[in-house]
Amino acid sequence: MQQNLINTFRIVIILTMTVLFLSECDFSEGKIIPIKRFERALFALDTNNVQISADSLAKQYPIMLPLFTNNLIHDQTNPAETPLQALNSFLRAPQIRALNDSVQKAFPDLGWLEKDLGYLFSNYQRNFPAKPTPEVVTFISEYATDVFTAGDSLCGIGLDMFLGEYYPGYNPEIFPAFIRRQFKPEYIPVRLAKALAQNLLPPPPAERRLLDLMLHNGKLLYIIDLLLPETPDSMKMGYTQVQMEGCFANEKEVWARILDQNLLYSADYTKIRKLIEPSPNAPAVFQEAPGEIGNWVGWQIIKAYKKRNPNASIQDILNFKDAQKFLELSKYKPKRT
Repeated sequence: MQQNLINTFRIVIILTMTVLFLSECDFSEGKIIPIKRFERALFALDTNNVQISADSLAKQYPIMLPLFTNNLIHDQTNPAETPLQALNSFLRAPQIRALNDSVQKAFPDLGWLEKDLGYLFSNYQRNFPAKPTPEVVTFISEYATDVFTAGDSLCGIGLDMFLGEYYPGYNPEIFPAFIRRQFKPEYIPVRLAKALAQNLLPPPPAERRLLDLMLHNGKLLYIIDLLLPETPDSMKMGYTQVQMEGCFANEKEVWARILDQNLLYSADYTKIRKLIEPSPNAPAVFQEAPGEIGNWVGWQIIKAYKKRNPNASIQDILNFKDAQKFLELSKYKPKRT
């Protein structure tokens, strides 16, 4: 009798611990974020009666449709163009309809992306609980933009910007190779995470020294990392794996060059631009260094600060304005690998 009671007690303890364990587990992989195919609804409109069709579409997409007609497809060379005229021209253009055919062929189903975004937005809600999960819609805009956010209510994904780096519609004079390699479907969550991160960041610093910009952009990468912790750093940076490995292998030398070249406190944008903007290289540090390597160093400084100050909240880090003090408190000192 006593042994039976002991066994029963053990079972209760095991079950209780299991329930507690399960409650703490992250099942974000099972979450699905529904994606609305705006471009499909758009190209289903009756072009013989665009006004009535557009009125119906506006009821389904009250935020997206005006953004689309006023901002994404509006002819900037014709200020007098009305939203209805912009929509009519867009729908009737043969090259646009051909582009939509390519998009539908490349993305017949987005179930995989709904799962990936479920993971992303689970991390988004966990780290930023005050933020709602926005509606997600897809569109095409003839390469006007890849991803955008409209406040906290809407995220738009331009599927025509993710047709693969060798898609013939991408003009190499506009989209060089180092940019096109990110025009792949697997980069959609990364680009969306970046757009969300930009909404979460405080305004850029008033001072435009390299240090200020590095830390500002490093915070952006820090947020992206919180949203997509399993995604390779190379994808977050838009680098090849070889470039990413080179950054880690030469971190000490890169930091030394930034200091030796008196770039850290420089506000001369002609000298520091390639360190913080997309570019095939950043010769200010090394000819082989990839563009935006200054942002990557800024990210490493953010991580060093967090390691030194484990109790600092996300908002503490994002709102820290004194770049010099932040650097000092991080005690950033890269080691040779």
